[in-house]
Amino acid sequence: MSQYQKLFEPWMIGKVRIRNRIISAPMERNYCNIDGSVTQQYIDNLTAKAKGGAGLIFVESTYVDPRGKGRHYQLGCYDDRLIPGLRRLAEAVHQHGAKISLELQFSGRQTSGKVTGMQPIAPSPVACWVSGGDLPREMTVTEIKEMIANFAKAAERSKRADFDLVELHGAHGYLIAQFLSGYANKRTDEYGGSFEKRMRFPLEVVAAVRKAVGTDFPIAYRLSGDEYIDGGLNLEEAVPFAKKLEEAGVDLIDVSAGLYETTYIISQPMDIALGCNVHLAEEIKRGVNIPVSVAGRINDPAFADDILAQGKADFISFARALHADPDFPRKAQEGRLEDICMCIGCMQGCIDILGTGAPIFCAINSAVGKEGPYAIKKAQQRKKVMVVGGGPGGMEAARVAALRGHEVALYEKEPVLGGQVRWAAKPLFRGEYEQVIRYLSNQLKKAGVQIKLGQAVDKALVYAQQPDAIVVATGATPFRAFIPGRDNPHVYTYLDILSGSVKPGKKVAVVGGQKIGCEVAEFIADKGSEVVLIDPTDTFCQDAGQKIRWLLMERLENESKIEMRLKTTVEKIADSSITVQKEGKIEQIDGIDMVVLCIGKVSTNELADALKADARVPEIYMVGDCIRPRKITEAIAEGADVAHRI
Repeated sequence: MSQYQKLFEPWMIGKVRIRNRIISAPMERNYCNIDGSVTQQYIDNLTAKAKGGAGLIFVESTYVDPRGKGRHYQLGCYDDRLIPGLRRLAEAVHQHGAKISLELQFSGRQTSGKVTGMQPIAPSPVACWVSGGDLPREMTVTEIKEMIANFAKAAERSKRADFDLVELHGAHGYLIAQFLSGYANKRTDEYGGSFEKRMRFPLEVVAAVRKAVGTDFPIAYRLSGDEYIDGGLNLEEAVPFAKKLEEAGVDLIDVSAGLYETTYIISQPMDIALGCNVHLAEEIKRGVNIPVSVAGRINDPAFADDILAQGKADFISFARALHADPDFPRKAQEGRLEDICMCIGCMQGCIDILGTGAPIFCAINSAVGKEGPYAIKKAQQRKKVMVVGGGPGGMEAARVAALRGHEVALYEKEPVLGGQVRWAAKPLFRGEYEQVIRYLSNQLKKAGVQIKLGQAVDKALVYAQQPDAIVVATGATPFRAFIPGRDNPHVYTYLDILSGSVKPGKKVAVVGGQKIGCEVAEFIADKGSEVVLIDPTDTFCQDAGQKIRWLLMERLENESKIEMRLKTTVEKIADSSITVQKEGKIEQIDGIDMVVLCIGKVSTNELADALKADARVPEIYMVGDCIRPRKITEAIAEGADVAHRI
């Protein structure tokens, strides 16, 4: 029996039995065709979650009308011709014992003409700058009635496609939520004004869907317990509305939070506390007698089980936790916590990619989105593989190569594994990066990789080992800018600060305002030092994803110990001052007792270059920063790609 008894007990949604209390929450993926039809990639991705043990799988936001499509490669259910593909998806999930549901949605004000080819329509002409700022046209009452019918028709299609229930997306600021929210609904007719009138559209959608699917087909409703914006839906309104949903025949309230203007609370980065929406679900659950699920930064089975044990929710909706590891439920049930590739909220492969239109992946699990081609296949020939560098790229290359049956040895010059991820985990709110090191370290041992720590590698060692293939993952080192005075003894790099080899001075100039510079500035200020953060561009933190940048910049701007200077270059570093220039004006900043350079990295590729020049090793590969300094995302992806090719 699992130690997480609550998490793995069966539960009911209406008349449908769910094998456990784990929901794979809806996530948009950009895996569909341009017409909203299902692809094999989409089926493979959701099937992996069913195989991994999830009880119920909600697919992504599924548009019921092309006018409300939010992304080019989003799932659709607006036409009968889409039913065969949806049925194939449902059949694949059912083969592994899970239930499946569509999540019906219309974007309203949260889309743009660039996606739909037309002006958005919404309850009121309130633009959403996050989705492009297009001013929507106010829907007529006739259009409102048509839209209600569109939701009902899509729900009925899902039933014909053999789905087990249907969810209405009434959260995150989409059309149903827009009618309910005073922030987006400025109407003065029967669909706006008072809270009772703002409830009308969502309740009419529920009634129409219930009529279309019958009494035995469960309806779930996703609800933002709080939109966290002035004038928006809040918990005081969400609680009585949930009761109205129950009275209307809804069988599950799926609690989330936010809208696009507060998008960081929809899909939360590592800056947001774990379980950030549990208090909302708990309050809503007190007011209803139907099951309540909760989503929001829940990535640990013990935490999830405790939420259920305390009666704060009936189901746990895991989105990115099951994205990072679709086998999370099975591993948790078997007590193999060290084998869970736990989501760290970095956003780099999922949310940061989604808006680009490219298929999402996972920064720390290279197989996500490639479940078919990246299924582990034994190599045709067992090879002796030497991996040089114990950062994430080298560790992933070694892990996958060993699982494919190769004899793998990993060499790392430092006494511990992890590379610069160890230091990426040091700034405030970044400690979850350490989980990547722990996970990969455990998997290397289980895969039988020989790990040789404190071992620098040169050509002679490589040739003595006579590998069939070598993977060079030697990373990068901090770049020291060509600034007069850079060699002064009080000039350091971000690595010196984050590694703890030096303590911050009393007044520190941080040179470089990309994400690492901003994080170092916050780290130093948190230690009590004054900071002058300097960048030559007109924007700080340009290389960070939207949500992490929003939150980080908000903290920096509210930190009194940090002075922020843009469009500023450092011209000279002296013993106790720096000379800067902004738009032709020279200024000296006095009292500086430490300078920290955060201006990028330089690839460490000497070993790879030497080996290629000699051409004595049959197969030579490079991964990660030794090719070009980038993020953990590229390092792990390249490590896996190389290992699948050896």
